[in-house]
Amino acid sequence: MPSQTVASEAATGPRPPWEPAPTVAATLLLPLVDRVPSMAAPCRMHSSIDRIESSLAEWTREVGLETPARAGFERMAGRAFAGFGVDAALLFAKWLTWLFHFDDEWDEKPAGHAAEIVEATFARLGRLAGSAPLPAEYPVPAQARGGAAAGAVPPRARDAVPVEAAFQDLWRITAGRMSARWRERFALGLREQGAACRAEADNRRAGRVPSAGEYPALRRGTAGPYLFDLVEACLGVEVPARLRESPTWRTLVDACNDVTAWCNDVASHPKERANGDVHNYVTVAAAAFGLSDAGAVVWVNDRIAERAEDLRTAAMRLPELFDRLGLSPAQARDVSKVACAFLSAPRAQLEWLLESSRYST
Repeated sequence: MPSQTVASEAATGPRPPWEPAPTVAATLLLPLVDRVPSMAAPCRMHSSIDRIESSLAEWTREVGLETPARAGFERMAGRAFAGFGVDAALLFAKWLTWLFHFDDEWDEKPAGHAAEIVEATFARLGRLAGSAPLPAEYPVPAQARGGAAAGAVPPRARDAVPVEAAFQDLWRITAGRMSARWRERFALGLREQGAACRAEADNRRAGRVPSAGEYPALRRGTAGPYLFDLVEACLGVEVPARLRESPTWRTLVDACNDVTAWCNDVASHPKERANGDVHNYVTVAAAAFGLSDAGAVVWVNDRIAERAEDLRTAAMRLPELFDRLGLSPAQARDVSKVACAFLSAPRAQLEWLLESSRYST
């Protein structure tokens, strides 16, 4: 039964605790463990996490991405995709690594203040994403299978910077697995992120703090809407259009985006405040409501708890929606895999935020 599919695949048993980083602001998220069911049960880790870690390290060296020690992107993917194959977890870990590097281009460097640089960068990525994809039967590169690389990815442009070289590799691997409609959806998400990053650049130049009303949509854009479409590509599943366009599925995706983005804001607030970046929900709440940092964290945690409930409610409605839309048992099983990855994301991210060196203070 579809109702059993979502529930059974989301279940987790007791697992060993994470190893926390020395001092992280993410500890301010721990009160949510007692309030949000999806953040209460420890995640299990992928049984091949060592293999995933070594393959990811090899790939980052190959494309030239510098990853800090103990950043641990593979561990977030290893938790979110613990019940799936090595290919799925590794590909998602690569995309996470790329996305966080790309995000740092705007948050921590002068480029984040220059709208023209933002536009030019996204235009180049858009051209790469719009190029002809590899056929579906194109062999998955050895590094995507967790083994050694051996020239399976077509040559990159000689002048490509590491972030763009990595994107090109990932796009050619990913796009060949998916339909033209999915590729168009990815490109749309990339454009949405570009528009949001452009808005942030304008704010930085004007010294403007976003309002509490506008920030959630802006943050949803900068988080990379396509990240949630990539779950489908990693699992080899495409959500049927009639389901994907339903209010229930849209709520599921957007709520997962909001919960993970706002948790990241709480964890990254000290770092972003030190960098003078106002694009953080804690900063926005403090400015909008005259709150202290501590009070703003409490306010944001309340919003996270509310949005996590939206995520849970949407997931509970899926079995009935599957039946109403006439999904076959096979389609329901496949879509449930995607939904379960969304359901596991808040706890997987929490454990990663607590152990990663990225937000150590």
